[in-house]
Amino acid sequence: MPEPKVEHALRTQLSHLRLYVVLAALVWTLFLAGLGAWLLGHFSSMTLDLAYQEARANFDKDQAFRYWGTLHGGVYVPISDLIQPNPYLAHVHERDITTPSGRELTLMNPAFMLRQLNEQFGDLFGVRGNITSLDPLRPENAPDPWERTALRAFEQGEDERLEVANIDGEPYLRFMAPMHVEQGCLACHAHQGYELGDVRGGVSVAVPLTDYREREHETATINLAALAGIWLLGLAGLGVGARRLDRDIHQQHAATERIRELNTGLEKRVQERTAELDEARRLAENANRAKSVFLASMSHELRTPLNAILGFTRLTAKGSNLTPEQSEHLGLIERSGDHLLSLINDVLDMAKIESGRQAVEPVTLDLPQTLHDVFETLQARAGEKDLTVTLDIDPALPRYIRSDARKLRQILINLLGNAIKYTDIGGVSLRAEPGAPSSSGDRLHLVVEDTGPGIAPELQDAVFEPFVQGGEAGVVEGTGLGLAITRQFAQLMGGSVTLASTPGEGSRFTVDLPLEAIDDAPESKRPPKRHILGLAPGQPAWRILIADDSESNRILLQRLLEDAGFDVRVTADGQEALEVFREWQPHFIWMDMRMPRMDGYAATRAIREAPGGQDTVIVALTASASPAQSREVLETGCADLISKPYSDDDIFSTLERHLGVEFQYADGPAAPGTDRTHDLGPFIPKLQALPQEQRDALEHAVRTGDLQSLTDWVEERRGTDPELSKAVHDAVADFRYEDILNALGKGHDT
Repeated sequence: MPEPKVEHALRTQLSHLRLYVVLAALVWTLFLAGLGAWLLGHFSSMTLDLAYQEARANFDKDQAFRYWGTLHGGVYVPISDLIQPNPYLAHVHERDITTPSGRELTLMNPAFMLRQLNEQFGDLFGVRGNITSLDPLRPENAPDPWERTALRAFEQGEDERLEVANIDGEPYLRFMAPMHVEQGCLACHAHQGYELGDVRGGVSVAVPLTDYREREHETATINLAALAGIWLLGLAGLGVGARRLDRDIHQQHAATERIRELNTGLEKRVQERTAELDEARRLAENANRAKSVFLASMSHELRTPLNAILGFTRLTAKGSNLTPEQSEHLGLIERSGDHLLSLINDVLDMAKIESGRQAVEPVTLDLPQTLHDVFETLQARAGEKDLTVTLDIDPALPRYIRSDARKLRQILINLLGNAIKYTDIGGVSLRAEPGAPSSSGDRLHLVVEDTGPGIAPELQDAVFEPFVQGGEAGVVEGTGLGLAITRQFAQLMGGSVTLASTPGEGSRFTVDLPLEAIDDAPESKRPPKRHILGLAPGQPAWRILIADDSESNRILLQRLLEDAGFDVRVTADGQEALEVFREWQPHFIWMDMRMPRMDGYAATRAIREAPGGQDTVIVALTASASPAQSREVLETGCADLISKPYSDDDIFSTLERHLGVEFQYADGPAAPGTDRTHDLGPFIPKLQALPQEQRDALEHAVRTGDLQSLTDWVEERRGTDPELSKAVHDAVADFRYEDILNALGKGHDT
């Protein structure tokens, strides 16, 4: 920095310092001035409060004196020059009496006694008192204007009145409270029309404030002097601090200038190093971002074709013309596809764990049912190896618990799957029992035991590491991620996994998890899967739109829905979906979220903004449904989200839930006329009467297995001959290709 700029910066900083010191002094002064004002007000309030307490005490003393006199009906005192018979009590029987000794006595009622007390001794202690009434017996007891106002307020329900006033040039606190008529008062005042509880009058007390104010002045003077001293000390401290800061600023600027001169080259090197670190951080962030994008892309690119493979496999397995060998092959394809899906899920789960994107999602679940479901899922695999499998659930366990259902199932599937995979002789068992309670609450123990080869002691820690397998390399299939995911999931849920194994005797894995029992059952249970024959009668013609850029997935979902009796249209991107929506107004849209031209997010928003868009149910189809993406999908306007690969039950249960569609199932009675399978026999004349070009196109599509061409052929006939179109569609859906060729006269039977 050039020298003039350094000097300018120094002057600016010193100027700011002076400004801050002045502002601090001003704030300090205002603060103490405000504190002093508050103290003065507080002392004045305390003075009045003390005077009030004295006035109240005198009033209470007068009241006690009056209550005593009332209790005894007054007192008789000798008649003297000071005490003469009260003419205002002339109506009282025995006002004057003579004792047997000849002494003459006269009656003093409580009011007379209190008045005499105040008149003769009021000035003795400086506290003045007066008893008065709006209707006094004695005119001299008439109230002054302030007392009159107070008495009227007492009649309206007030309890007391206060006033600071000058009496004979001295300040007094005047206090007044009402007197209520009691039974003893009626002896003297009943003739005035008073009744019990009426306000008879009031007693006022005047307390001199001169002494109190002198003490207040002394206290205030001392406190203000102390505040003035504190104020001066504060200003002195600010001055000393300002001088030290001024000196420090000069020293700092001098040191900064020396450092700048010495480290010009160092600053450049630091900048270069900082730039290198920023670049390294940017590259690392890009690598993490690329990893996330790769995982999402891999999930989508693998799950999308896998959805078609599994879907068409299940669809083909429903055909009626399959040989046992073909059924076996289809089962092998489906099992291999499911295995591939589990490998994909393992890799994605491990990546989420490493990136910290896994979270616990607790729900209420049926613990015994969950254990039975997992057990039954793997029972067939154990049966293929002639292994015995047992499930033992301790009756002491609660039925309903709160836990992460997906992670709990994955832990059990991983452990049982590994046990079955590595065990060739004997069996596998799953035991569920309560664990020993801990400081954090009850515990659940899940124990998986097998009679397999066991694990060597030196490998027992390593098997929980990613990509480590217990068997020989290349002999056992899998990614080696199952136990790593199991341990991570257990720890994420607040538990642990331990291993005990003896080579040649088998292994025992124990999962320790928190056990949170729930008294109430879940609100709803998912109905068991049943084979759907078609739509139940008496429903509208449901219009379903499919938007998916994958041709195989479009055809698969179209086949599945049309076989069930839905009216279906398909599009390859969001723009086409929007155009078909405006023209056709479907009841329901299956929306793939990753498509060219216009993706599912933009298409969903556009449909929601279009006329009638709020009436159509839109459900997202995606192959990479992370929690963040799920939230984004729902915020866009989709009612639900289904992950690929999906099952038939996922599709039909979603339609039931959101549209209220009713189906006919294979295990239920079928209504007459609901069989959708059309025999091609009655349509042979129609097929053979078609133009040669159309018959050749159908034959070529059948022989080459071109599903898209078959679908297009059926769609072209739908408008001109819907019955023929339906018959050919059903034959294609059931894979009765030979029947189609025979009907065309091109099969082996013709």
